[in-house]
Amino acid sequence: MRILRRLWMVLFLVASASLLRVTLQAAEPVSVIFDTDMAGDCDDAGALAVLNALADRGEAEILAVVTNRKDPAGLSGAACDVINTFYGRPDVPIGTDKDGARAKWKGGSSYTPVLAKEFPHDSPVDAELSDAIDVYRKTLASADDQSVVICSVGALSNLQDLLESSADKHSPLSGAELISKKVRQTVIMGGAFPRSAKPETNVRLDPPASVAVVNDWPGPILWQGFEVGAALHCGAGLKRAASNNPVRRAFEVRPYLGNFAIDHGKPAHDQAAVLIAVRGPEPSLWKVSGKGRVVVDSDGHSEWHADSNHQHQYVSIKGRSDRLIQMIEELMLK
Repeated sequence: MRILRRLWMVLFLVASASLLRVTLQAAEPVSVIFDTDMAGDCDDAGALAVLNALADRGEAEILAVVTNRKDPAGLSGAACDVINTFYGRPDVPIGTDKDGARAKWKGGSSYTPVLAKEFPHDSPVDAELSDAIDVYRKTLASADDQSVVICSVGALSNLQDLLESSADKHSPLSGAELISKKVRQTVIMGGAFPRSAKPETNVRLDPPASVAVVNDWPGPILWQGFEVGAALHCGAGLKRAASNNPVRRAFEVRPYLGNFAIDHGKPAHDQAAVLIAVRGPEPSLWKVSGKGRVVVDSDGHSEWHADSNHQHQYVSIKGRSDRLIQMIEELMLK
């Protein structure tokens, strides 16, 4: 009997140790590179707030932030630094795409000059920041294999440049080899599925880059189409945020439907993409397609083709959108 009790004790300890290991592994933060067109729409500011809130909870580690659209004011990097500084992360590396997306910018940003002027940061103008591809390659080269999640919420220009990059001082690997070795998952907010009724903005910003990425990107891509964010109006809750919150300020000055984004909220395309990048498509919230591939044309239309030989998938909201809206609002307020 005593031997039996000892055996049960040993089995209990082994099971407890295994459970502890699984718990610790599950608690490891997701390493994220955030690729954003911070300047045009304030959902980018909201997305970076969500990412910082998840990092505060120990769910994410922000490896770097890169911008993929040229801000006429040259302050997209400064806006990113303002938000990271507000959350206590002033040293997150930031890089900017010096070419910017191919689509012409109509007007300037409503909020990047406001954030850069009114809030603490130490970022120079975009032209003086490191190139986005240099930040990408340096960050990936120093990361563990198959550990990085890229979350892209703007033009796919940086992704194309990374894909087509060559060996450099950071790594002897080509861009495609570096992606294959270091990137576990790529989440892209872009397109519309299963077929877009009209060109989607992020695809249309740089159609050649979009074509290159959908055809040649190594590894899995999880797509979040326009239809997802269109069902998630978030931001009105920021009225409860303190006046020194830069994300609240971005929503206060961004015009939307004759008022401002903070009045009634606006589509949370980018916040949802960050949530998926960090937490994955939680089964209670999301439906995930089977494997296939995205096809885009030169005008920015997108179409889904089921194909078990490819590694693309796309998400759709499961059930009502209320839970996701509440989750995003709460994270933006943390």
